[in-house]
Amino acid sequence: MLVQILALAASVAAVAVDEPRPLSLPEAVLIAREASEPSSSVFDARADALERQGAAADTLPDPVFSAGIANVPLSDLDPNREPMTQARIGVRQMFPRGDTRRLTRAQRSAEARAMQASRAMTDRQITLSVREAWLEIFFLDQSADLTRERLAVVQDLAEVALSAYSAGRNNSHDVTRVDLEQSILEARLIDIERSRDLAVADLSRFVTLPVARRPLPEVLPVLPPVPERETALERLAGHPMIRSHNARIDARELGIDLALQEYRPAWGVEAGYGLRGSRSDIASIGVSVQMPLFSRDRQDETVASARDLRRAAELERAATLMDMAQRLERELAQLNRLGESARLYEETVLPRARETAESVLLAYQNESADFAELVRSELAHLDADLALLRIEVDMLLAQSRILYLTGDVQ
Repeated sequence: MLVQILALAASVAAVAVDEPRPLSLPEAVLIAREASEPSSSVFDARADALERQGAAADTLPDPVFSAGIANVPLSDLDPNREPMTQARIGVRQMFPRGDTRRLTRAQRSAEARAMQASRAMTDRQITLSVREAWLEIFFLDQSADLTRERLAVVQDLAEVALSAYSAGRNNSHDVTRVDLEQSILEARLIDIERSRDLAVADLSRFVTLPVARRPLPEVLPVLPPVPERETALERLAGHPMIRSHNARIDARELGIDLALQEYRPAWGVEAGYGLRGSRSDIASIGVSVQMPLFSRDRQDETVASARDLRRAAELERAATLMDMAQRLERELAQLNRLGESARLYEETVLPRARETAESVLLAYQNESADFAELVRSELAHLDADLALLRIEVDMLLAQSRILYLTGDVQ
């Protein structure tokens, strides 16, 4: 007896080990965030590249070295006949205009911050996509369970209809009707499974297919709370997309400063040394200046162009804020109305659908209701259950989209 108990316990433990544990929504989000996501890593690579470009731009240009023979007489090519003949070596170092080096590095750093903000925005989008796919799978799983329950009821009714028809108490169309409804429910289950396969494929983009195929818990998840409307609107300014626009505006502002450097001269220093054999060697040193004397139209237009680009960046930010505010208002309104619908279904629709199904069943048993009405009441009960489930999932979807805009704050 003891051996049998131990064997049973071992078999139960083996089944428990083999059966995958349910995939909760927080776990799915955590797995997606910790995964090596190429669409996020690309912004890291771009930010690193921009920082390196800035470091390179903050260094002086390479000096130019020269070597040659000067003042060689062409009559006999004798380098010792003329005192000015010499072998020359020289070096030249240019210095960019004004504060160009520092400003270029600062501009690249601002562009790198824009890439880092884009990375944060992609991470938020991944979180939203995982939540949407997970919630859709949850809805489809629960819909399948509710449909199977009603299908079992309809199958029982089919047996009742068939027995009644065999006894001569019902018409043949009652049997046909219940067979039709049963086939419709079976077709609905096939559609649910098809939609679930698609949702699993969407989720597997971020958590791998084996993880996406794990079963889900049977209770609705709890998401972080949604802030009040005014607080939510204020948080839009901290969205990564807006931070990216801010960084780009900073880069455009530095572009104006860089364009203004074109009004300043560029400097160069030159030094040379001449070897003249038995005669005294000679040395030279000089300074060159590139003055913006004849091209002020070019500088003026460059500065005007830089200012236009900054203005365009500011307009893009304003348009993005307006779009995000519109999305926030829509999702908040939807969340509120869905909450009202959920209360109506919980307090009125579902209880009445349940009472109607029970009363019709009792009336049918007392032969005061027809079979078609009995089937309709069961299907109406199913539709009410599915409608409430859809509303509850849609509320969480709206909440997820609001959190994408405002950020998760526990």
